[in-house]
Amino acid sequence: MIRVRKPVISMAAGLLLWGSAAHAEDQAPPRTAQAAPTPAAPASASAPASASAPVELDDAALAKLSEGESIEIFDERPDKPFDRDTEVRLTGAELAARGAVDLGTALALIPDVTVRDAGRGGFNLDIRGARKGAVSILIDGVLVTDPYYGTFDVSTIPVTDIVQIRIATTPQSPIDGPGGPGGVVEVHTRDAIGPQLVIGRLAGNSLPSFGATATARVALARHLALRLSTSGLGGARDLTLPGDASIGEHRYAATGAARLEYRDGDRRVAIDGFLDDRHYVSPPSDVNRSIILLIDRETTARASVKADDRIGTLQLQGQLWTHYLERLSRFYPDPTLATASSVENLKALRSGAMSLATQPFLRDFRWAGSVTADFEKAAVSDIMNHTTRGKTLILETAGDVQYERGRLRADLAAGAAVPFGVDARPWPEAKGVVKVRAADGLELTATGAYKGRVPSLRERFGVDVGGNPDLGPERIVHAELRAIEHIADRLHLEVAPYYKHSTGTIITAPGGPDMGMLVNLGTVNSWGFDTAARVTPMKMLELGGSYEYVKARQIDDSGAVRDDPLPRLPHHRWDAWVQARPDPRFSALARLRYFGAAIDQSVPVSGYATLDANVSAQITPQYLAVLNVEDLTDERPETRAGYHTAGRVVSLMVQGSWE
Repeated sequence: MIRVRKPVISMAAGLLLWGSAAHAEDQAPPRTAQAAPTPAAPASASAPASASAPVELDDAALAKLSEGESIEIFDERPDKPFDRDTEVRLTGAELAARGAVDLGTALALIPDVTVRDAGRGGFNLDIRGARKGAVSILIDGVLVTDPYYGTFDVSTIPVTDIVQIRIATTPQSPIDGPGGPGGVVEVHTRDAIGPQLVIGRLAGNSLPSFGATATARVALARHLALRLSTSGLGGARDLTLPGDASIGEHRYAATGAARLEYRDGDRRVAIDGFLDDRHYVSPPSDVNRSIILLIDRETTARASVKADDRIGTLQLQGQLWTHYLERLSRFYPDPTLATASSVENLKALRSGAMSLATQPFLRDFRWAGSVTADFEKAAVSDIMNHTTRGKTLILETAGDVQYERGRLRADLAAGAAVPFGVDARPWPEAKGVVKVRAADGLELTATGAYKGRVPSLRERFGVDVGGNPDLGPERIVHAELRAIEHIADRLHLEVAPYYKHSTGTIITAPGGPDMGMLVNLGTVNSWGFDTAARVTPMKMLELGGSYEYVKARQIDDSGAVRDDPLPRLPHHRWDAWVQARPDPRFSALARLRYFGAAIDQSVPVSGYATLDANVSAQITPQYLAVLNVEDLTDERPETRAGYHTAGRVVSLMVQGSWE
């Protein structure tokens, strides 16, 4: 662990020192960005994401969303190639003030999203019961996903790179390519083009663990700039085992990222690279004896190229990407880690390309078309060196028509997904959105969609999870109506009833002849609603909360009905929070969260409530300090059968930024 942490921390310290020197040099920024003073503290630095008001995403509004800088987010300009229906839920300033350390802890602040520990380590997310590859994650418009597991570890994105997080609880548009029937998380990271900037952060907690993160950008030429990011994490937590035993988690991680960006008017090319290396013990059950899983080494690498240009009124966009995963997993029968009972050596690759064209026509219309190809392959060998291989190719073509005039905006996209390597025929996909500003402050949005996803390679070929090569795709019909009422800065109300009809949902069979094997369910109908409210009775005080209800029911091929077929999906979730800002430089927040009872692998899991607290202080215009306490009352709830959380965790974060 020391070998990895020292270089990372040294690099972070070097970037901080370089930032101080760069600030003194006062180099002029490129003409595409404008410098702005750093505010003492964000106006809503600690408010939960459910309190976010609808945002008019013009250039001026976007500038205010960044961390004290005027920065152009290319994908969100008024004439962006494709207007996704995601909504801003968190900004970089809010993340800093809440002490988030990565994308995973940031998403945990959003009531629409459930961040849960993955069975093999890391963190995945759910939206209304949709999980695995059903929730798409777009980083700067490029879909990122694990080429084997079909998920994305949200703990691998440093928070200092994040400018804003946008969420859609509805399926991904066919224009964005295959997948995403359960929702979309869109993350905008910091552009390389912009004022010279360095952000550094040190964080530690009582587990104990320690981390350092740094981001820096610099202009290389008039239209060319570079952004570098690095982070390191080390942990020495003792994981509890049955019988008062324990085992060290032996956790370390090192991450590096770079962006080289060229921009001249409407022409823009961005080349991104990402490398992450980590080692850890996956938390075992603290109730039942279980196999100990050691991730001896996990290396993730990503590279992408994204280019945009304009020919008259015709806008063109192209993307290329490749993702690589190498992971060595060792399974031990006891915590001595003396002799492995089995080994899994995984190598996986995902590559793809996308092209998009769009152009306005008539007075209020715009058309768009896209073609996407995504290829995945993997090879998994066991302790006997027996190798299992699999591959999948999926193509999608889609077209889109948008209309916008006055208070009305409509969007209709349709496409076709064509899989290869999966026993499934091509299927149509579509999404329609109608948004109306019915009155000042009131916005109504109706969404209907039909979207699907192919099973991941692990779901089809994985030995450790009961892989099933005969699995078919998941498909979801989704309908939602969302109403938002926003009255100045005093009151925000939001309600969103929805209905989902899914076929082919992939879960582990809880019983019968297929017990322990992944299977496609018959028909699953889900319905529920989300609500959120925020009120500001006085300038220094805000109150708010959210409530979510969901019910799922399965109808199998014989017509039999079964309630609660989806694991770890509580019927009720709610949170309530209060925030005080006695001074613009200081903020304090307390948040009570409740998760209802659920079923995990046929085992009931009780509901629980946890209390979190947060205090942030803008010490100087350059330095921010945040004290955060999770599970203040040390409830240590059982989040899945036989697994409890760490209980009360106190963390301290100090961040500095220099322009």
